[in-house]
Amino acid sequence: MPNLLMSNSMLNTNCFAILMLFAGAFFSLAQVPGTLPIESDKETPTLKTDEGSQVSVITRFVDNPEIGKPCTMEITLKNLGSLPLEELVLSQEWKTKPEILEVNPKPFIQENKWTWEIPELQPGTGKIFQFKVLAADKDNLNFKPAVAYKVATLKKNAETKDGLLVQVQGPQWVRRGQRAVFEIVVANHGLTSAENVTIRDKLPQGLRHPEGELIEATLGDIPAGQTKSIRLETLAVENGKFSQNIQVASNNGEKKLYQSDISVSDGQINLQWKKSWEDTAKGELEMILEAKIDSIKAGQIQLAIQTVIPEGLEIVGSNPQARFESTAPTNKLLVWNNPQVIGGKWSAKLRLKAAKPGDWQLNAKASMENSADTSSMFLVRIEGTSEIQGVFAPATIKATLGSESEIRFSLKNNGSIDLNNTSVRFLFPDGIVPLAWNGPTIAGLNGQNLNFDDLPVLANRADKIYSVNLKGLSPGEFRVVVEYGIGNIKRSSACSIIVSPLP
Repeated sequence: MPNLLMSNSMLNTNCFAILMLFAGAFFSLAQVPGTLPIESDKETPTLKTDEGSQVSVITRFVDNPEIGKPCTMEITLKNLGSLPLEELVLSQEWKTKPEILEVNPKPFIQENKWTWEIPELQPGTGKIFQFKVLAADKDNLNFKPAVAYKVATLKKNAETKDGLLVQVQGPQWVRRGQRAVFEIVVANHGLTSAENVTIRDKLPQGLRHPEGELIEATLGDIPAGQTKSIRLETLAVENGKFSQNIQVASNNGEKKLYQSDISVSDGQINLQWKKSWEDTAKGELEMILEAKIDSIKAGQIQLAIQTVIPEGLEIVGSNPQARFESTAPTNKLLVWNNPQVIGGKWSAKLRLKAAKPGDWQLNAKASMENSADTSSMFLVRIEGTSEIQGVFAPATIKATLGSESEIRFSLKNNGSIDLNNTSVRFLFPDGIVPLAWNGPTIAGLNGQNLNFDDLPVLANRADKIYSVNLKGLSPGEFRVVVEYGIGNIKRSSACSIIVSPLP
């Protein structure tokens, strides 16, 4: 028999499961709720429950925190226990609302509180939440996370057979020549003791153990509500994607089969998004997708990198060029097959344009021969800006005394968001008389001022034309001014009218 480490832990049945059992309802899983409030600036707070679940929350500053400068903050949530966590809710509460530059993944934002929902967190796994904010004061640099969750436990059923549950915790990828360590956990959720429990683990050809291909271990009896586990250390000896087949059996129960997958390779690929620059007025930005490959020489691998551009973002350009494919009527897939890798690194620049402000999620994936796939996600947020402009065309009009002339004024929204309730007012000097006018709203003459009703909506990158027919009462050069804007913020534009005397 191999030298295997064994450990026992008791699983308690929660009240919810017992009540549901007596009610006659059948559920495969019962839930044990837990809540973990985290004080500010704690490095690694944890909570261990009776069910064997342990939650870890790590907060850190990626950059040096400075008031008035962008700061990247990070929260890492880990399940250090032996049971899955379900329906997790991570929240971060701010004393004052920060200015958001980037956040990944996207939270639900309500006033000063951010909330992320995580459907499931398997034992030994974690999730990173990263955000960049512009700190106006020290209150924007305080971590105040809190976690709520449920621990999944199998409910005892009324059968006399054992209710064995098998879980395998171990790496999904390992480098060739390194150890691959697995922990096989067997829990008895039945009503009776599982007698003489045995484990048979058939190793794939990519993993090696001193005892050979077939590993056998005896766990003995596992009383109802308890668990036992073994630790299995193997050596990764061959590149490829492999599956190990694990069989658990008892004298008084059914056999349980479990398959665990692992990839072995000489290298690993890491994928990461970065924002290069952004023009909020135009709704454009440039993203950089970087891949780092360890211990693999260029030209010796089969590598494919792809990303989906969601609806609402337009691809202005990419360097190097990618192959375009359609994954849906509104989405586009960019693919780089076997790109050139120099010094273990590859990168691509994507220039994107948003038709309107909003949030979009960029998802990239990399696949490499004999290696586990990797992915990277980035939340793109276009806040949008307003940029209003008023222009006369032409800016100078030549007229004859007593004759009728037309001036045209264009109101433009060059920004990326719609403008509401924009006012326009023409101011005529003495010697110039407006005769008729036309525009997107009605207008009325008040002395020498022509006031148009406010324009309800001026769409982004749209323009509206105002025209006025007028007549000069005396020769000379006159200046017609238009005041326009929103609320108390006004701008002005002028047109020169040169009135010549009669011949």
